[in-house]
Amino acid sequence: MDFFEESKYIESKKKFDVGKISLKITTSKLHTKDYIKSIERKFYKIEDYGEKLLFWKKNNLSPLKLQYEFIIHDENNKQFKPVMSITPEGNKEKLQYLNWIIEECYQEYSNNSKKYNFDTVPFELLKNRFFESKESRSKLIVSEEKITKDRIKKTGVSEDVYKYIKLKQREPNVLSDLEICKGEKMVISLQNFAVELSFVYDYIRYLIFLKSQNKKEISIDEVFYENKTFASTYDIPKLMNIHSLLEEEGIIQKIDFEEFKLIFTETPFKDIKNKIVWLPKSTQGVDWDSLVILLKNICGFSNTSFNNRTIIEITEKIGRCFESVNEEKKGFNYSNSVPRSIRRLSENNFKPNRTNKTFQKIEDIFSKIF
Repeated sequence: MDFFEESKYIESKKKFDVGKISLKITTSKLHTKDYIKSIERKFYKIEDYGEKLLFWKKNNLSPLKLQYEFIIHDENNKQFKPVMSITPEGNKEKLQYLNWIIEECYQEYSNNSKKYNFDTVPFELLKNRFFESKESRSKLIVSEEKITKDRIKKTGVSEDVYKYIKLKQREPNVLSDLEICKGEKMVISLQNFAVELSFVYDYIRYLIFLKSQNKKEISIDEVFYENKTFASTYDIPKLMNIHSLLEEEGIIQKIDFEEFKLIFTETPFKDIKNKIVWLPKSTQGVDWDSLVILLKNICGFSNTSFNNRTIIEITEKIGRCFESVNEEKKGFNYSNSVPRSIRRLSENNFKPNRTNKTFQKIEDIFSKIF
């Protein structure tokens, strides 16, 4: 079978339908012009592109519809057409936009798997199987990469998907290396590309994870940065979403996102003006266990990241980045309680405590973030 025949064969075996899911996501989020008018002034005040995407999502606007316009008349009956737009400009914004619509498409696939012939193995399950395997780590990585690439090939995705996987480690320049991000039809190409990527999203994440396991053991200095705040594994739009959900659930006191962001973007301690106020309590005072679980999730710490050295480091960071106001106004005493919480959770493999309501809230928050 030559290349042309193979391409035709793969095309006939495609499992995903670009048109079907695009139409569904677009038509399921229709809004009246009056509603668009009611929110456009708020939108114009936003300058950061990531915040614009979050605004789009909060107001249930279609991620595949880049702009909304309507007609208004001024006091002299002169006609204007205001436009709300999230058309990405530059590589960084294109990447933010792509990540967002991947999440939206993936969610649609997951919720309606039979409709889209969506057959996947969730990333978390793949990762758990990897850690549970007794096979040699190096052999396991090789075999899992082959199996995963075969799974992707069977779906019939384009060659650009493979290029994307290969270049993913080079963010934020990955998109500039792909032909889909050039020319007049760039945005449409980006949207169709997202439909493909989201169909194999679990496998892409797993391949990137396998790549990370090939590296030598990460040093303490690479995990924890001296005199700097925590490093989130989430991009800014996702971090904004986490911030909003933590406030909504009453886990943290209201804090401006720009200040919240500093706590999770490796900011020098000297630049922190306001700490995050941690609200959950336990019978002993502050619910440290929940805070450790949050940090584990948001920073991507593995169960093996915690040892005597890292516990000291993370305790120091907590003291510099968080505070707690309890009923007795005793302030923030973390010197002994945090290390005990980390060791206790580590010994229990960080299994969720079902009797702790905050644990459940945090688990729910991260189940919504892709």
